[in-house]
Amino acid sequence: MTTCEWEKIAAFQMPSEFDRFERWIADQVSAGIALEVPVRTSRAGSLPDEKWYRHLASGEVWRLVSPDFPFRGAFERV
Repeated sequence: MTTCEWEKIAAFQMPSEFDRFERWIADQVSAGIALEVPVRTSRAGSLPDEKWYRHLASGEVWRLVSPDFPFRGAFERV
């Protein structure tokens, strides 16, 4: 398996940064690098506006959580 080069984002600094990231991850899916997968609802701490993505080459699953003030969103490995 290949190593995933995605990096954790603990908090998006501005709404525009989150918007750009959403476009980037959509491009990753379109290019066949990633696949959106169902969120496992049994996971403690899952949020309603949360999406999960599998990095296909490495098999890693990452979660993208939308900002909801005061929480600034996140992108992190599951």
